[in-house]
Amino acid sequence: MTVVAPPGAVTGIASPPRRGRRAGGPTGLPSLVALVLLAAAWELTAFLSGGWVPSIGAILGSLPGVVTDPATLSNAGITLYRIAIAFVGATVIGSVLGIAMGYNRIVEAFFRPIVVIALAVPDPVYVIFAILVLGTEESSGIVALTLAVVPFAVTVVHSGVRARDVQLDELARVYRFSPLQYVTQVLVRQVAPALLVAARTSFAFSWKIVVLVEAMSQPLGIGSQIYTAFRLLRYDDMVATALVFIVVMRVVDALLLGTAERRALAWTRR
Repeated sequence: MTVVAPPGAVTGIASPPRRGRRAGGPTGLPSLVALVLLAAAWELTAFLSGGWVPSIGAILGSLPGVVTDPATLSNAGITLYRIAIAFVGATVIGSVLGIAMGYNRIVEAFFRPIVVIALAVPDPVYVIFAILVLGTEESSGIVALTLAVVPFAVTVVHSGVRARDVQLDELARVYRFSPLQYVTQVLVRQVAPALLVAARTSFAFSWKIVVLVEAMSQPLGIGSQIYTAFRLLRYDDMVATALVFIVVMRVVDALLLGTAERRALAWTRR
């Protein structure tokens, strides 16, 4: 009788893992433990603060009122509008400037010190400077947001362009690619991961800085609502409002940017 050995038994090469199994093992338990420890640390802080830090129970009790409050919906719409403008502006400007710096050494030499200095400037400085120059108008916040986020997008895109395969550029010249063919077939496919990282970075910084700007200078918006709750000593409402907006931002990031990333990088999985 012939005995057939299982794959890998004779050659010493292990069989490939079955599809659907992760080599790193389950990750749900560590995440659950981290959340439990975070909740315990929050409760301990609330107990030691003597009531200044709201407990988890108080925050959960405030959530229904915050979610059903018409002001929350109105302020969220205003904040999302500001985030969209700052996000699009910072991503477009940062991507164009990053690509130009990656392809042209003169442009890189000119803008590199400016970008380095801009990265070192704290975000509130942009807000204060914009208010001093433009006043407390809506445009001042948007300008401050764009100035604060652009350097991060420039850095990410510039690094991606510099890391591209130069031999593909030479190949495109040999085969006489048109500018459109080069951009779509060579440049975009190589720089797409960097562009997506820049977009996600711009989005993450945009909504955080928008909330900061609103808390400092704007009468409407989620940031203003959070600051008003803080000023009135309603700390449970303050934390509940922040949690609701964080969840909304995570959903927007997963639905829009996550979907765009999967579609843009689908060709790498073929």
